[in-house]
Amino acid sequence: MVAPVAVVTDSTADLPVDLVESLGLRVVPLSVAFGDRTFISGVTLQPEGFYDRLAESPRMPTTSQPSPAWFEEAYADCADDGHRAIVSVHCSAALSGTVSLARDRAADAALPVEVIDTKLVGGALGLAALAAHRTAARGGTVPEVVRAVERVRQRAIGLLVVDTLEYLRRGGRLTGTQAAVGTALRVKPLLHLTPEGRVEVRERTRTWTKAMDRCVQLVAEVAAGDPVDVVVVHALAPERAAELWDRLDARVTVSERIEALIGPIVGTHVGPGAIGVAAVPAAR
Repeated sequence: MVAPVAVVTDSTADLPVDLVESLGLRVVPLSVAFGDRTFISGVTLQPEGFYDRLAESPRMPTTSQPSPAWFEEAYADCADDGHRAIVSVHCSAALSGTVSLARDRAADAALPVEVIDTKLVGGALGLAALAAHRTAARGGTVPEVVRAVERVRQRAIGLLVVDTLEYLRRGGRLTGTQAAVGTALRVKPLLHLTPEGRVEVRERTRTWTKAMDRCVQLVAEVAAGDPVDVVVVHALAPERAAELWDRLDARVTVSERIEALIGPIVGTHVGPGAIGVAAVPAAR
């Protein structure tokens, strides 16, 4: 039996491919360009290949929102599969024009489409998309699916530690002053998502160990003694990811654990070596 509501998200959610395929979750891909060559994230360029190109490229790549055709196809597929409505769950409008494009294409879709600016990105967006999908799969209505997304948006934490702020500065996601201070002090900046959906430096730590300890402490505060769903993402830093999991397991009860490589879109702005964690109290 087909669920009444379908869920669509975008590739900045950085969910593992096998998980996306097993759930049948529709993911609209953004694009990344190296010079005059444009690649589609997760379609014509996988994360591993992206980091190889990033290491070889003399210039920073640029990212762009999805082609309108990807939204048109995703929404049409939902109608063809027998769904009666769509909830389209996307990355922060403060970081990308994806939400605006989704709303534009939704106006011409064969089904009613509720487009949500989650004000999230990366693992936190992945948690929101998964919450939406699971609510829809249980037969949830559009308002129920939207509430599931809102719950994650309000209660989730998204944190990121980077080797350098230079990628974020070049991509325009941080002010020059923020990036300069972090570089000059040779610290490991702890970034977070603001309620407005922007990426900002939350704290500055001196070492990776202290940065990870602080991440775990903040996740524990969100958990407040209850189980949490956790996503750990990394940019070619599996050892750091493993260490972060060990520290998390010692402090919190993980209900669902997901690990993924940071994809080309987010990877363009954070660079190799970055590691992130997103967590939300597990739904009762």
